[in-house]
Amino acid sequence: MNKFDAVRLVAAREIGERIRSKAFKISAGVSLAFILTVAILPGVIGDGGPTTYDVGVFGARSDALEARLSEVAAFADDVAVDVHRLASEDEGRRLVASGDLDAAVGDGRVVVDRVLSDHLGLIVREANRQVTGEAALAGAGVEGAAAARLLAPEPLAVQALEPRSETETTREGLVFVGTLLLYGQLIGFGYWVASGVVEEKASRVVEVLLAKAPPNQLLAGKVIGVGVVGVAQLVGLVVIGLVAAAATGSIDLPPETVPVAAQVVAWFLLGFALYSCLYAVAGAIASRAEELQSTTTPLTFLAVGSFFAAITTGGDPGGPVGQVATFVPFSAPMVLPIRVAAGEIEPWEVAAGVAIVVASILAAMRLAARVYAGGAMHLRGQMKVRQALRAEETSRTGA
Repeated sequence: MNKFDAVRLVAAREIGERIRSKAFKISAGVSLAFILTVAILPGVIGDGGPTTYDVGVFGARSDALEARLSEVAAFADDVAVDVHRLASEDEGRRLVASGDLDAAVGDGRVVVDRVLSDHLGLIVREANRQVTGEAALAGAGVEGAAAARLLAPEPLAVQALEPRSETETTREGLVFVGTLLLYGQLIGFGYWVASGVVEEKASRVVEVLLAKAPPNQLLAGKVIGVGVVGVAQLVGLVVIGLVAAAATGSIDLPPETVPVAAQVVAWFLLGFALYSCLYAVAGAIASRAEELQSTTTPLTFLAVGSFFAAITTGGDPGGPVGQVATFVPFSAPMVLPIRVAAGEIEPWEVAAGVAIVVASILAAMRLAARVYAGGAMHLRGQMKVRQALRAEETSRTGA
């Protein structure tokens, strides 16, 4: 049996073991539920329309307030006002207390139950400003159309230097959800590699495997097998999520949807290749499943820190956090897709980020193969990486 046959057989064994495992079924179910929730919920909820406030008006200028409240609300986005005439302030207090009104306005006062919301507060204050301004102008002899022109709100024309289209916003949203999914997949399937190594050591299956193939081939087969399962699950979740989102009308999928999805899968392959080798090291230096928590903790911190860097980058793709994280191999697979989707990255940064990740993968593969070879037969207690490397060197040189 040549080395390719050995890797293929080990990979096939890993694929079979993983898809039959209870952990895989649970993780697939949880991930599917998350994806369907994100994809379907916005379409089910839909656009609820503008927020409507019920406002009562009272006092000497109630007629003017009623007109101004409706006019000012027309300038606000996603806000509407239903105005009700009141006989007195006491009626307004009673209706506000019972919840029939959100506010009662008149005679320079606003009556609310607890807090005046920001949106309603802006409308009420502007309407009151116009009414009191009209009264002041009337006292100065300025009335009618002239007063209205002086007090009419003049909306500012917004002129964006780099306007963002709805397609760009949708694409960035898809990338962010993909990055969130990517983070979960890297953690989950990387841990599977570590737990698989420990399970083989604890059950002594590793002794049989090492009699058939060298450690580096066993490790390669394990990483490839788990990676195939991870890619299949990721592709399946992405496809199901996009189909569900399109069917429910949650989003209008832009033409770049397929390239974006392919980009997420490609970055999963690079990220998994790196993290899986490091998780294999964590599994090789542990002899029992109970020790995995301590050996994998540093990697978990790295992954969590990288994910927070990705979240920060989502808010500021061209900011310093995103720029630095682009060149850190642990965070680059999560950060680069976001910056590319936002268009806030130079081509040389993409090339440099990919090169750094690839170089780190090669170094991690070499380290993992040596540690796995030195720690595969260590069945008592937790090893240090240095001990595993010395054991591998001793075994290789016969010294």
